[in-house]
Amino acid sequence: MEEKNVDKEIKASLLKNTDDASRQKEDIWAQIESKLDLKTEEIPMKLEPRSTRRNTNHKKSKGWLTGTIAAAVLLGIFTTSTDTGQAFVSSIREYFAPEKTVVEEIEGMPEEKEVVLKEGKAGYIIYIDEERYSLIQEGDMDKVVFNQELSDIYPEVSMSIRQIEDKTPEVVAEEVHAELTNSFATVDEITPVTDPVEGLLVSAIDGNEWDSVVRKVYVVSNEKEGSFVIEQRYFLEASEGHGARFHHMLREFQVVEIEE
Repeated sequence: MEEKNVDKEIKASLLKNTDDASRQKEDIWAQIESKLDLKTEEIPMKLEPRSTRRNTNHKKSKGWLTGTIAAAVLLGIFTTSTDTGQAFVSSIREYFAPEKTVVEEIEGMPEEKEVVLKEGKAGYIIYIDEERYSLIQEGDMDKVVFNQELSDIYPEVSMSIRQIEDKTPEVVAEEVHAELTNSFATVDEITPVTDPVEGLLVSAIDGNEWDSVVRKVYVVSNEKEGSFVIEQRYFLEASEGHGARFHHMLREFQVVEIEE
């Protein structure tokens, strides 16, 4: 009889501790999000609904610095060797890894490469293929440029990122569209997109020759009252090469808020 009572007490204790651990985990995450000022609310835009993938990334991606701090907090909290604690720490380290391997489809073929985390001063992160490209600062913008110097016969190949703090994506997209209309033969209408980023796209091309200049401008909310303008420049023949690589890199773009 005593053994049965002991068994019941042990079972009840285990169940209680499990519930307490679950509640503690939720409280911990709430405290971390509060301390790090993680913002998951959306800025209203006249766009299509967010895809599941983008929503997930938006909630998780709040900067390398934020991820590092969260990981440090968790390491201090989950001092035991429980599976739950290890899983949380492992997930954060993997998501905010300074380097990672990705597989991209370039010119119809899968291509595996190492990409490196870069943090823009304007408040964003992006992963760069440093084997082919570098992230440099040019005036008020960051620019992804090709590592090899191209002959003068080739048009510019680059992807610039800049922030306009006081204009909404809708206003900026209209301005970009008007500007490109004055200098390009063909300019598409402003299009809401969710891939590679969620925002507005203005595409333009100046002819149909191999070296015809291509311009793709993505306008993304900075999640406040302004916008990020991401401008891709390449030429028609490079659409499946540089164009595809810029597209894949831009999928890793995330607006972040990093506390000083």
